Parts: sequence; C-alpha cells; structure tokens
Amino acid sequence: MAKVTRTKAKDKWKSKTWYRLHAPSMFNYTIMAHTPADNPDFVNGRVAEVPLEKLTRDYNQKNFMIKFRVNETRGNNAFTSFDGHRLTSDYKRALTRRRNSRIDCNFVLTLKDDVQIRIKPIIMVDKRIKKSQEKVLRALAHETIEKNLTKQSLSEALKKIYSGELSKEAAATLKSTYPTKRVEISKISVMNPASLMEIPPDEDELENILSSGDGKEENNENAVNEEKQDGATTTEDDDNIDYKSMKVAELKELLKGKSLPVSGTKAELIDRLQA
Repeated sequence: MAKVTRTKAKDKWKSKTWYRLHAPSMFNYTIMAHTPADNPDFVNGRVAEVPLEKLTRDYNQKNFMIKFRVNETRGNNAFTSFDGHRLTSDYKRALTRRRNSRIDCNFVLTLKDDVQIRIKPIIMVDKRIKKSQEKVLRALAHETIEKNLTKQSLSEALKKIYSGELSKEAAATLKSTYPTKRVEISKISVMNPASLMEIPPDEDELENILSSGDGKEENNENAVNEEKQDGATTTEDDDNIDYKSMKVAELKELLKGKSLPVSGTKAELIDRLQA
C-alpha cells in the first residue's frame, strides 16, 4: 500500500501584518485598534467602531460609539476619518419610560466646512402626546439644531454634541413649547466622506504627536482623579433620571456601567445610583 504524504497546512496568519489604526487629527491620531492584512490595500476602506470614552478618557462619554473609516496606509500605520456615531442600545433603552413618548427625527445638515451629515436626534417627552404635537416638536428640534451646527466645522460641532451642550440647549428650547425631558443625538452619518480626507503626518511627526498625547492623557487622568477625590461626580443629567420608573434589569445595567455592585432590592439599587 502506497504511503499517503500529508502536506502541512500553511498558517495564513503568519503572513499577515498588523496595522495600527489611528483616529483623525481631531483626536490627535490616537491609536485606537490594530487590524491584520496580507496587503495594505486591503486595509483601506475598513471601518472601526470604538467607544468615545477610549479616545477622550471621559467616562461620561461611554455611550457614544464612534465609527472611523480607513483612508490611507503608510508603513504599518493606517489613518482614518470620522464616519459617524451611534448611541449604545442599552442607553437608548434606559431613556425610554412607561407612559412616555419618544420622537425620532432625521434630517441632513451642511456644516461650515462643507461636510454633510445625516443627524438623527431623539426627543423624550414625559407624557403621551398627539401626532400634531410630535410634528411641532420635530420641526422645532430641526430648527434649533440646524441653527447651532451649520455655522460650525465638524470638529466644533462634535465637541458641542459630545459635551452635552447641544442636547441641553435643544431641550431648553423645546420645553417652552411642551414639557420635554431630554434630547439626545442618537446617530450621525457623514454623507460626503471624501471631504474629510486629510494628509497624514510623516513618521517622525506622528511619533511626536503620540508621545505628547500620552503626556496629556496622563495629566487628564490625574485631573479626573483629583476631581473625583473632591467629590464632584454628580451631574445634572443624573439628577434628572427617574430611577423609580425603571425596571430592575435596567438599574443593574446602569450599575454595571458605573462598576458598582448589582445585588440587593430595587430600593437599594436606586440608593446606590443616587449616591
């Protein structure tokens, strides 16, 4: 009987190169992930999604998931542009309450730097409302957000969104028409991504930016730790949340997000969140 020769299977992963995915200049080219590929051409066009908290080291921004699209590869560095964001599904579920109304909006804006974005705000109202009232609130939200963002560049608009300033201004405006609880920017998509392509820095300049960025991040972490030690951890938004109307499972999700224990009765969970 003839011997059967077996050829050893080639490990395809050994031939792949790992590329560093850099956030765009508005996030100081932070390394946010790594991706493998046989050829750098295969990296171009890939989309990465990371929580905003990872880029800013701000825990309050953990509910934003940011999408970046790879535009150019140099060596083992892949450079990206902002492609949009979405709110996490568990956070959106936590916003919805019994006997409340949720109004979804959808419109396109052109910013000062000619970047077109499709923006999808959501409006939370304390009571059930009529369709005619929804229409008025939706139009007013469109007018308010358009007035706030169209005179700004993309980076300026994102700062206003992620700081919560835009949501507070929109909610305050809508409250004058109907008791509005919250306004959140649920999703953003860039309509003309070519307008965001930028020339990446050379290797030496990139390393200088990354090294200086590490120092800034350490300073930011120290500042956050000092602020926490001073006891300044309660925000206005947390005070406005009606924990009593939430289910136990929703309360536990919020506790997990804050790295707090999830055991106990509903009253104990609420006390823990309020503390």
